[in-house]
Amino acid sequence: ITYGTNPGMGMAIDGKIPEIPEDETAAISYKKALAYMDFQAGESMIGKPVDYVFLGACTNGRIEDFRAFASIVKGRRKAEHVTAWLVPGSWKVREQIQQEGLDKILQEAGFEIRQPSCSACLAMNEDKIPAGKYAVSTSNRNFEGRQGPGARTMLASPYTAAAAAVYGRLTDPRTLL
Repeated sequence: ITYGTNPGMGMAIDGKIPEIPEDETAAISYKKALAYMDFQAGESMIGKPVDYVFLGACTNGRIEDFRAFASIVKGRRKAEHVTAWLVPGSWKVREQIQQEGLDKILQEAGFEIRQPSCSACLAMNEDKIPAGKYAVSTSNRNFEGRQGPGARTMLASPYTAAAAAVYGRLTDPRTLL
C-alpha cells in the first residue's frame, strides 16, 4: 500500500508509515506528501478510512486482477458508504469476466462492472474522487490530484482494494483468503 503521493512511498499493509528521512531534500518531499494525505509518520495503515475504490483501466484491468478482486468479495458485500468503480482494461477482458461468471460474483457483492475506459485512473471524465476523500486504487502511479483535485489516493493490489471495498477501511486482505 502507498502512504504518500508517489509509488515509491509504499510499505507492507501491516507496517507503520516510515519516519521522516534524514536526507533534507527527501524530507521536504516526504513531509509534503504526508501533509497532503493527512497521515503521520509511525501510524498504521490498517483501519484507515476508504471512501472510493478503483480497480482497472489499462494497467490493472486484466482478467487476473478481476479474479483476485472477486476472490475476496465472493460471499461478502461492499460497504454501503464506499463508491467502487470496476473498469476492465478492454472489451475482451470484460467478455472474459462474463464468461467466467465473475460478473455475477461481483454483482452479488454489490459491485457494477463499467465499460472499458480510463475512468478514475486520471480523472479525465466524471469519475473523479472528491477533494479530501480517500481512494484505494490499483493504478500504477500517483501524484497530487491524479484522481481528482485534492483526492487522496493509496495505490494497492486488487486484493487490498477488494478488502477495502468490503470493510470501508484498509484491511489486510490475507485475513480474508
